[in-house]
Amino acid sequence: MKPKSQKTQGQLNRAASKGPGKVTHKQKPNFKGKYKPKPKADKPNKPEIRKMQRQQKAEAAAAEREKIKAEKDAKIKAYKQQRLERTKAISKKTQKGQPLMKDRMQLLLKQIEEMKGR
Repeated sequence: MKPKSQKTQGQLNRAASKGPGKVTHKQKPNFKGKYKPKPKADKPNKPEIRKMQRQQKAEAAAAEREKIKAEKDAKIKAYKQQRLERTKAISKKTQKGQPLMKDRMQLLLKQIEEMKGR
């Protein structure tokens, strides 16, 4: 091998490294987010609109469920009250243990009047 001349000794790797910390290949410019239109603060975007609509539907459905549940509870409470009154009237007894016919007749009369009203 020939000894290298003084001129070319340091120049062989010059193209590979142009200096400490410098990149030899060209970097692509970072365009991400640079040209994106910024969302307007006063107008909600489509996902937010859809989310609000879903929330409104869910609130309306929950209110409807609560209303139905309250009606159902009221009907059940009224039915239990009627059943309690009927049971009390039927279960009354005299001192000797015989059923009290007066209350039973009133109950039957009440039922007949309700059927007549319908």
